[in-house]
Amino acid sequence: MAEASMPDPMLVDWAGRDVVVTGAGRGLGKGVALGFARAGATVWMCADHERELERVAVEVAAAGGTPRVLSVDLADPDGCAEVVQWVAADARDLRALVNNAAVLSITPVRDLSLEEWNRTLAINLTAPLLLARDLLRHLSTDGGSIINVSSMAGVRATAGEAAYCASKFGIEGLSRCMALDLSHQPVSVNTITPGLGIKPTSVTESEAARVPLEDRARWNDPEVVAPAFLFLASLRGQVTGRRFDARVLTEALERWGPGTTLSRIDDVAES
Repeated sequence: MAEASMPDPMLVDWAGRDVVVTGAGRGLGKGVALGFARAGATVWMCADHERELERVAVEVAAAGGTPRVLSVDLADPDGCAEVVQWVAADARDLRALVNNAAVLSITPVRDLSLEEWNRTLAINLTAPLLLARDLLRHLSTDGGSIINVSSMAGVRATAGEAAYCASKFGIEGLSRCMALDLSHQPVSVNTITPGLGIKPTSVTESEAARVPLEDRARWNDPEVVAPAFLFLASLRGQVTGRRFDARVLTEALERWGPGTTLSRIDDVAES
């Protein structure tokens, strides 16, 4: 839903405001973190690769943001609790949570172990639930936004990706239920897909360096779709329970500007 009485979402001044981005050490998470950094935000970044996070923190600071980093395993509920405690202790004006961290492995059902299934769902589905549930009480009194990163695997099955597809179908359902549960609060809950080819989330930076150059050439810089995340992160209930393609949303923002994009959100949202 869109309410004309709500403020223009892109007029939010991110300087001194806080956003949490999981899986921020590489790929889409890194691009999103840098987008918020250029807007002046304090970016709380967590992932399970400390060196990657440290490198991104340097880039975030150079881009004008304030980096905060925590190396943690989100497959462990205690790790999720650690993130919540870490943010709650020092964040001054938490406005958004970007649940981006994910794992992807290709395993046919006949070979899928319970361990692989459980870890995939723990990181891709349970962690977003726990983080959103427990950070809600720490959002700004003005409200905020929860952005759950999804995939085409959230609406279309792929052979060999039973665990991943289950987790992404799940994140779509979870997000819509959360949107309904929070409809009486100034909180937006939406899903978003990258919408363009980027480095696979499971590939580390060191592994990426060994990928053939012709394959790497097909990877886009994920920061180009950061405006879509900034737009969604600035919402406070105007639009909720929807699914977006980050490339399509970014192109709409470039073509129409944020105000018109908000008023034409039904033309932009996938569902």
